[in-house]
Amino acid sequence: MRRVIIGLLMLALLVASTTSMNHADALAQNCQSVSLRYRQALTAETVRTARDKQPGLTFWAESSCLLCTSLHQTQCTALYYQGDALLVMGAEYCAGEPPAPLDFSGCAISTALADDLFGSEDVLGLSVTLETGEYTVRGIFSSNRSLALIPCEDAGFTAVELPFTEDFRQSPATWVNTQLTESGLPEPDWQLFTGLCAALGRGLAWLPLAFAALVLILHGAKAVVHWPFPARDIALFSVLLTTASALPLLLSVWPSWLTPSRWSDFSWWTQTAQTLSLQLEAFLLAPGMGRDLAIKSGLIAQVGIALLQCVLCEALRCMLRQCDRPAATET
Repeated sequence: MRRVIIGLLMLALLVASTTSMNHADALAQNCQSVSLRYRQALTAETVRTARDKQPGLTFWAESSCLLCTSLHQTQCTALYYQGDALLVMGAEYCAGEPPAPLDFSGCAISTALADDLFGSEDVLGLSVTLETGEYTVRGIFSSNRSLALIPCEDAGFTAVELPFTEDFRQSPATWVNTQLTESGLPEPDWQLFTGLCAALGRGLAWLPLAFAALVLILHGAKAVVHWPFPARDIALFSVLLTTASALPLLLSVWPSWLTPSRWSDFSWWTQTAQTLSLQLEAFLLAPGMGRDLAIKSGLIAQVGIALLQCVLCEALRCMLRQCDRPAATET
């Protein structure tokens, strides 16, 4: 019976871990840039100058609008943007794809908005009307909110997305300051490092699994100790070889600004703590726009899944210890 329970716990842990990793990947789709937020809308001249200097920037703003079709109309939240729509709302697309950066006649709507307007999600190629004109639906993305991605050349943009580059991994704060200088953008009121949310989500997905692996390794190590000489050494050598082989992969994904070579510098710890404090403050105080709600709710869900994984890991550890006790009493 204990073996059955252990097997069920392992299966449940596998399912929870797979769900957690998939959820972390979905969360990372919304975290592909550094988001600059402004209280006051940027002027058209500032946007034009920044786009000329940095063509990869994406500008956007959130506003309430009335979206109409030939039969229905509904109030929704419009995300007016100029640039890459995926940086504004990186949700998974159920059908179609987001409008291209230079496509000003297409739009993308959420599944909830498609149901409100058309009563169906099969609406690719249909037209919707706003005050700014008529748009063709290019894509349907998954969301329970009534959202519409509308391209616009000038909509009083209050947010700017800086897509990640290779230099971002070296020093995120320095990279953002460089981007601001090169683009001529004013200093933002808030800087949202969404990559930190993606890293936190992936860490929550892997941490309970690493704990489970550690429990299994320790349980296996107790058994290996009692093996005869050749088998024991071969098993230990295999474990060490596997660990050494995994180190390059681990170091390749480890952020450069967290490299251990800097840990002896006390000023580095102070600067890092201040940077993380400012990022947390911006994450909590910045007005929620666009994908912010999806990111925050995604992190809460990720924490819940991680807690479930920890409970399963602890239950598995207790069952393994109970299996060891009869064996110890017999010997």
